[in-house]
Amino acid sequence: MILRKILLSPLLHFFVLGLLIFAVFSVLDEEAAAPAPDAITLTPQKASRLAEQFTATWNRPPTTEELEGLMRAWVLEEAHVREALALGLDRGDAVIRNRLNLKMRFLAESGAAALEPDDATLQAYLDQHRADFERPARIAFQQVQLPQGQAEEARAIKTALEGNASPSSLGAASLLPMSMPMTAAPAVDRLFGKGVHAALVEMPTGRWQGPVESAYGQHLVRVTNRAEAVLPPLAEIRARVEAEWRAKKTQEMRESFGEALLARYSVTMPEAAEVLAP
Repeated sequence: MILRKILLSPLLHFFVLGLLIFAVFSVLDEEAAAPAPDAITLTPQKASRLAEQFTATWNRPPTTEELEGLMRAWVLEEAHVREALALGLDRGDAVIRNRLNLKMRFLAESGAAALEPDDATLQAYLDQHRADFERPARIAFQQVQLPQGQAEEARAIKTALEGNASPSSLGAASLLPMSMPMTAAPAVDRLFGKGVHAALVEMPTGRWQGPVESAYGQHLVRVTNRAEAVLPPLAEIRARVEAEWRAKKTQEMRESFGEALLARYSVTMPEAAEVLAP
């Protein structure tokens, strides 16, 4: 009887109703406090760029329906990207990693493109790297290829040449040019073999010397002209010096950015020798 009186009591009904109302308001408050989904906003400027890209591709502006389709595709792509990132779909994907790495490298190097070096800066760089910009030594010479294994004939050929005999009438048949105009050192070595230019550098001008060993045999050689390596003035090669200076700055910025970036992390790597060990 007592339990029945309690259950039928208006006071109990009041408390139960109050608890229900409180619970409903709590749920409504939680829903109101819950953050709204991330907003996706396509600005008029971005929409204009979409229209410009369409025009550049098709040589005409898009229709209203086409632009609406482009804008919806952009919004859908943005939603796809956000959801994919939220799900971690970018993790472990080599293509995405390479793309992000490339973008970070561009970011690290972007400052170099804005640098404007003055002549003093470029001259200092030129002086420090003169070997990279020097015009190589050049040499002009005549040559007669000697018959193989005929030492006596070689001496006779040299005597004849010293007596002003025509080089074309002496020596062994060869496809090599008998007279070389002013030619850079690397080109001489490419044609006759490595080390030939170094041998010619030691020779006086105007006298038949030799024999000189090439990739094709032995030669008597007369140097007719030579020019030492020379560093051109900055005014003649400014564009090239600036390009290489900028490339150097780009590398320095990339390396500095990388070092600063890695300093933010605790990096653990195995020893290379251990990895390569059988």
